[in-house]
Amino acid sequence: MSKKYTSTKRCYLIDHHSPQPPDILLDHLDINEYESFFDTANIDSLMVYCKDHWGVSYYPSSVSGTQQHKGIKKDWIEEISNLLKKKNIEFVAYYCIEYDEGAARRFPQWRVKRPDGSGLIRDDEFAKWSLCCYQTGYREYCLQQLEEIVSRYAPDSLFLDIFGASLCYCDNCRNKFEAQYHYHLPDTDTEILEHKTDIVQFLNNNAKEFLAELKKRVKAIDPTLAITINFSCHYPQDIRDMLDYQFSEPLLKDNWFSSAYARDTAIGHYPILVPGEASQVYNYSSVNEYVCDLSSIAAQGCRVGMYSGSQHIDGTLDFQEARLLGSAFTEIEKMEPYLTNRTPVKCVGIIQSDLSMSINIPSLHPDAILRMKRHNPHQNAVLGAMQLCERAKLPFMILPERTITEELLKQFNVLLLPEVFVIEEDLAELLRNYVNNGGLLISSGQSGLWNADSIKLPASSIADLLGTGNAKIHTEYKANRWSGYLKNVSNRNFSGLLSCTTPPISEHFIETTCAESAETLLTLILPCVACDAEHWVNWWSPPPGKELGYPALLHNTVGRGSCYYMAFDFFTMASLESFQHPHSLFSDLIAMEHVVPVLRNHTDTPDIIRTAYFETEDSYIIHQISMIPKSFHGDAFPISGGTLELNKRISEAKLVYPESISLKVNEESDKAFIKLPQFTIQQIIVCKKGTSS
Repeated sequence: MSKKYTSTKRCYLIDHHSPQPPDILLDHLDINEYESFFDTANIDSLMVYCKDHWGVSYYPSSVSGTQQHKGIKKDWIEEISNLLKKKNIEFVAYYCIEYDEGAARRFPQWRVKRPDGSGLIRDDEFAKWSLCCYQTGYREYCLQQLEEIVSRYAPDSLFLDIFGASLCYCDNCRNKFEAQYHYHLPDTDTEILEHKTDIVQFLNNNAKEFLAELKKRVKAIDPTLAITINFSCHYPQDIRDMLDYQFSEPLLKDNWFSSAYARDTAIGHYPILVPGEASQVYNYSSVNEYVCDLSSIAAQGCRVGMYSGSQHIDGTLDFQEARLLGSAFTEIEKMEPYLTNRTPVKCVGIIQSDLSMSINIPSLHPDAILRMKRHNPHQNAVLGAMQLCERAKLPFMILPERTITEELLKQFNVLLLPEVFVIEEDLAELLRNYVNNGGLLISSGQSGLWNADSIKLPASSIADLLGTGNAKIHTEYKANRWSGYLKNVSNRNFSGLLSCTTPPISEHFIETTCAESAETLLTLILPCVACDAEHWVNWWSPPPGKELGYPALLHNTVGRGSCYYMAFDFFTMASLESFQHPHSLFSDLIAMEHVVPVLRNHTDTPDIIRTAYFETEDSYIIHQISMIPKSFHGDAFPISGGTLELNKRISEAKLVYPESISLKVNEESDKAFIKLPQFTIQQIIVCKKGTSS
């Protein structure tokens, strides 16, 4: 197998999806100009369009029905692949699957069909791509082209874009669904939501089958070929496991959180996150924004990439992009010794659940890529959990449900359940053992309240752990925006808004009871009215009204461990960033339970500084990035790195990037404290493990 993907760190794609002339001419492609661009950009990997969203090829295909771009009078793929091999740059062959405007127009029988028989179209502001269904003759068309690309040009990697299966109502898809599920493929919004579990399973299985056939055929030609798909980390794990490496785009707030998610759902699969968010050709961001964006990916443990529309309509290139990329990639190259052969420090584990992905989704978009980009409630809550940990400067990792073992959980101080709607018995038992043996579990909302078939359970499948009883979901205050208010009824001291008022919660809450073994710390105050056409109070959410004693925050002691349960959508509240108190409430729970991670960054500016924690066999590696350039169009100024607290003895501490400086280590008992220097964009600190002299 080609192993270049295991070592390349700086990828680029000239992103040009080009319709035929006269719109896009491509009549001045010059391989020497491209070589100069690659050198200036300092790349070690290039993704090359072989077939794009327009369905045009950039090489002379022998497959019946193929249309080469008419502006190209040569074999551009042969020319550019030869250059990449000469320069030892990884050659990633790009091939688009479902978006194929050309094939859809030439072969309308291949279109993804709506229920009324019309073609499905991706209708964006600038793009109106038609989709093709690979349960039709389009399947063989794609497979033959892919075989052709692999046999002719021997790419190092094959990248499949717009890969997933869209919801199609052609005869083949209708018949296939009915044969498997013994009822007709639902075609109304109501029916689709009612049967969404079967539909999602059907579409995922279609994608999995196609990927298996594709792999078999192209690897029969070149067994060394590495294969990946776009948005890898958002596919189910059985599809992720079929890939040689994982490639994703940033779908979770920004590069920092997206790359952490991609990293942890691709352990051992050399994840790469593309693009950096700064690139807008002709309307360029500053070089500091490029450095900040791309470094955020590298800091969190993913390989780095960028794509942009740097190709002019005649095929020449806009070199400002190469210069900006070169500046950012040069900085990443300097940091590379500290970006490899390391693992994330373990403290907080955030449970990620493929089984929960389709639960409580408001709609099922037929376009597979839009379905993925419009996050489901579970993913929104996972993002909130990550944001809580980041602001608290606690090391965190995403834990995909099927990778969890008893031994793995022992390594974490805290486990978070962010709207993990489906918790089957095998995971439930692992959680019970974890808490019984002294672990801390924090859960919220509807975790464990559904089965994999989208059927609500009377009580959470881990109610014994949470200290709850039967559960009823209250949505009658949804129009209020705030469905309730929190009141402290315990002897515990909470900080933030809970210390001085009754802060609001999310648009729904869970009515449950408190088990005898548990303690109610916070209760819910309901709004004085539920807003409708006849009832309202003022210009904003109705204020607190009735106190019915519904538990809002429960604490349950189980064995040697503890569970906290919040009867509202706590983690999603953090991801929305429209609530002021989730961060302080989370920090209060962490402090109450005396959670002491191996290392932690204490800073007065937690929303400005991002901190990633990694370790090797003999060192801890701390990477800090300032978000000031992102917030102020590249402007940057020095900011304190705060203090690093280590719960271990260390032998030395050094700043290793952007310069090399020894740092003073102050010891107290078995802890070490390091005052970190000021920095402008980013810095990397290495602490050697061991006993200091």
